Amino acid sequence: MSIAAIGALLLLVLAGALTIPFAFESPSMWYKFGMEKISLRAGKMLGLTAGLLIFLQLPLAGRLKSLDRIFSLPGLIRQHRIHAWAIAILALAHPICVLLPEGTLIVPLEMRYWPEWIGVGLLVFILGQFVVSRWRQPMGIAFHTWLRFHRIAGLLVAGLLVVHVLYVSESFSESGLPRLSVTAAATAFLLFWLWVRSAGLRMRRKPFLVSRVEPAGADCTCVELTAATQTLFSYVPGQFAWVSFESAAVVPEAHAFTLSSSPSRPGMLQFTIRACGDWTRTVARLSIGDRAFLQGPFGRFGHLYTDPDRELIMIAGGIGITPMLSMLRFMADRGDPRPVTLIWSNRGKENAVYTDEMDDLAAKLTGLRMIPIFTRIMESGERSGRLDRKTLEIMLKGCSRSSAVFVCGPPQMMRQVITDLKTLSFPARSIFSEAFGL
Repeated sequence: MSIAAIGALLLLVLAGALTIPFAFESPSMWYKFGMEKISLRAGKMLGLTAGLLIFLQLPLAGRLKSLDRIFSLPGLIRQHRIHAWAIAILALAHPICVLLPEGTLIVPLEMRYWPEWIGVGLLVFILGQFVVSRWRQPMGIAFHTWLRFHRIAGLLVAGLLVVHVLYVSESFSESGLPRLSVTAAATAFLLFWLWVRSAGLRMRRKPFLVSRVEPAGADCTCVELTAATQTLFSYVPGQFAWVSFESAAVVPEAHAFTLSSSPSRPGMLQFTIRACGDWTRTVARLSIGDRAFLQGPFGRFGHLYTDPDRELIMIAGGIGITPMLSMLRFMADRGDPRPVTLIWSNRGKENAVYTDEMDDLAAKLTGLRMIPIFTRIMESGERSGRLDRKTLEIMLKGCSRSSAVFVCGPPQMMRQVITDLKTLSFPARSIFSEAFGL
């Protein structure tokens, strides 16, 4: 299904839901006129829109390969975050518009208003989940703690939403198309939630074994895996996967990492992981023979998604070199002669990974021009400083503006580089980026 077809289907579903306050008008609308009726109807439409967006949050973040092939999972996660803002705003506006015609913003403390109080609880959970997710790090909440809360709260929000919608308005409380639609949507959501949550069990059916654990530059660990059974893991250079380990040294939670290995070298998968958090610091303590489980691959960040003869520009910050390394290994194995400019920024020489292999790749790839740069002051003759617009302009002199540009690194670095590339007349449609955080 094309992107346009999916968008049209979603708009059709939304349009159908928004006609409910008109086609199935509740008795509360019969005695409202003018602005009061407009406010009440608008409030119901805002609530229905928020409800639909809540149900859409699961497929956006559910790691579906079918959607990843169309939109790419990082793009879906960005939409998941944008939808969270929309849901919070709509959820706040909904009760205001509904209660204003009644001349109050307070729900009476009476038993007959229990569906409304379910709505109050729903609003509290939505806003709480939004605030904790948005400001998790300043609040000092560990990722695994937040993730557990986020998943439980998400299911609770969906459950409260269904109860609130079915009993707060006569449009849904009586049998008919609106009630049937909500029941069907709730059933589909529950089944889909069970499918998403069972991903861990499905991952365990195809285990891998840790075959190598070695340092790779400062604070980096190279972890190589081999299949424990006749497991085939097909991927494209530049893609990533979720990996979890069954080990006494590492907590068994899944994390997303780029595959730094190349599919042109079957029989081995490689992850290059920089210690930047509590979990990643334990990866170096893995043992040979520990079991690993993969979910993926995901992403559309790679040269194979562009024209086969197109000039390439790769700009990496630190460990952001891993998808480029996968692409370069693949190109070297295939004898790809196209022009490639690789700009690789590191804090210092000790932070660079696989430096000897990078020299070998530069010798094999006749079209490769590798430009290292270090943010610390280096010895004479070494490029140092940050990748600003002026530096990029010098480094990219002579490169075609129709090149496919791949950018991967820390978020702030990527934002600045992409802005500078656009200033240097590289079209936005030719710039591809891969975010670290999912």
